[in-house]
Amino acid sequence: MDLIHYLNNNLITDNTKELDSSKLFLKTSQNAKYSTHIKNFIIPKELLNSLNLKTKFVGITGTNGKTTTAFVLGYILNSLGFSVGIQGTEGFYFNGEKKEAKTLTTPPIFTTIKRAFKYKPDFFIMEVSSHAIVQERIEGIEFDAKILTSFSQDHLDFHKSMEDYKKAKELFFKDESIKIVKGKKIFDKEIEVDGYIFNVNPKNLYGLEKPLIDEIKMAGEFNKMNFSLALKAAEILSGESLDNLKEIAKRFSGVPGRMEIVSNNPLVIIDFAHTPDGMEKVLGAVEGKKIVVFGAGGDRDKDKRTLMGEVADKFADFIILTEDNPRCESAKDIAKDIAKGIKKTPFEIILNRKEAIKKALKVAKEKNMTLMILGKGDENYIEYCGKKIYYSDREEVKKCLK
Repeated sequence: MDLIHYLNNNLITDNTKELDSSKLFLKTSQNAKYSTHIKNFIIPKELLNSLNLKTKFVGITGTNGKTTTAFVLGYILNSLGFSVGIQGTEGFYFNGEKKEAKTLTTPPIFTTIKRAFKYKPDFFIMEVSSHAIVQERIEGIEFDAKILTSFSQDHLDFHKSMEDYKKAKELFFKDESIKIVKGKKIFDKEIEVDGYIFNVNPKNLYGLEKPLIDEIKMAGEFNKMNFSLALKAAEILSGESLDNLKEIAKRFSGVPGRMEIVSNNPLVIIDFAHTPDGMEKVLGAVEGKKIVVFGAGGDRDKDKRTLMGEVADKFADFIILTEDNPRCESAKDIAKDIAKGIKKTPFEIILNRKEAIKKALKVAKEKNMTLMILGKGDENYIEYCGKKIYYSDREEVKKCLK
């Protein structure tokens, strides 16, 4: 069976509703329960093996830092002359150019396979979410390298406990691929990551306890570690010297929506930080008086909301709570949950995000403060109960400043 012919002619599907006599069914862990009646099928590993791709897959997981690490690694490898695909929160990029819009951080496996086959990059760097690990959206891929950037509270609406969340991440590091982890190796199979002990396969395991680079164009000590993880991966995968790779990394200017400066007067920074740990790293990286605008996603981990309020209370001089992606929850109720963590810092609740930014810019100018707008980064929508309405923090700031 010529699977390349089938793929070239769109004759493979993972959707039972699209299946007819001319098409071949791709059976995955996600669609298996809907396709028990289908006898003629292939699985992802068979399809990948038949394509004879020379592509090396790199998977990056972690609560925070996945996107920055992926883009730094992609930039370095591309600068060395390799072709590079990057898949994740920002969409799909090939050699630095955006080719496909954002979907899930880790899309269904068939999407990944089709992108790898279409672009045939030397390296396919992909963000791997904990949801994707549990739901097996990466089945069939033999990774050449895996990276763990960080670990802190998030997604407890899905995983139910930090232990379950940790186990999901551990699953990713059970094979013998190269494993680069931000952490301290303790025993043969254990490594400490942000205060949690991970049980992983010790073969080809590299633990990074401190940054390998000091001079970068992105703010924050945490970004030095993201760069360092990318540097270590590039060193192992390319064989280039670390000193040469550092010179390349120093030229990397940043990722859209990650510590992105969208105005200098007043200083306005947008960032995707949407967890207590992510907020602490971002807010702690900027000196001087700060006004912070943020909210929290609806229908997601509610326990982190008060903790996010506590972090803002610790670092901010003024806070405006607003909507993020309220989904089917009340934005007002979400803001009240966050406010429980704010004990000393003056704050307001302005649910309309555009109005919140307008007020924050006014205060930032009057009080000579840095404005930090968190939670959405480069996202271009707000989600309300199944509807995504176009919206951009970056565009809103620029519009208000005109």
